[in-house]
Amino acid sequence: MTGFTPQEEEINKKEEALAIERKILKAKTESIIQEKTDIRIEDFCDYFELFKTTKSKDTQDSIYINLVLLKSAIISYYNDIYRYKDFSGSKLANKFKQAAYTIKWLVRFRPIQILEKRHISEEIFDINITFALICGFSFLDPKMVDLIMTNKLKVDLMNKTKKEEEKEKSFYDKLIYDLRYRHLSGKKLLLAFEAIELAFD
Repeated sequence: MTGFTPQEEEINKKEEALAIERKILKAKTESIIQEKTDIRIEDFCDYFELFKTTKSKDTQDSIYINLVLLKSAIISYYNDIYRYKDFSGSKLANKFKQAAYTIKWLVRFRPIQILEKRHISEEIFDINITFALICGFSFLDPKMVDLIMTNKLKVDLMNKTKKEEEKEKSFYDKLIYDLRYRHLSGKKLLLAFEAIELAFD
């Protein structure tokens, strides 16, 4: 077939017009994402400065936040969120999605970096994961975060009197382990947070 029927030509014109609209919409979306990213970078840098004060002096002197990696993580987060919005027709991402996808991308990009020739202490080993959890938890209800952290404290306390093979892991510690050794998608994290809230209610 060498040509198009008049009906097919009309459809082709509509598709071309739609492609132009998509291109304009994509540019507008990218502009909004950039504005949101700049705000989120400031927030997460503030979190980092507070987070750093909870660490030992040696760790504080050994770490810094790489703004290129942080920006890449946040842009990836927004791209995920906007894909979800396009698919679902939703205007807003709920707190669980925001928490889950923030954690997913910060863990993947690891924006906290270690200065050269510094000893990697146990405290530094999971520093990007714990930072990602702090940033992610900022979207959740404080009562829910308290529940997670209270569970950790209770389990840690119980484990003090147990033999090594009898020790249990709190939800928080399981999350750290899974984020360190397994590939946790945003969807899996989202489901975990939703399940916690259901148990909490």
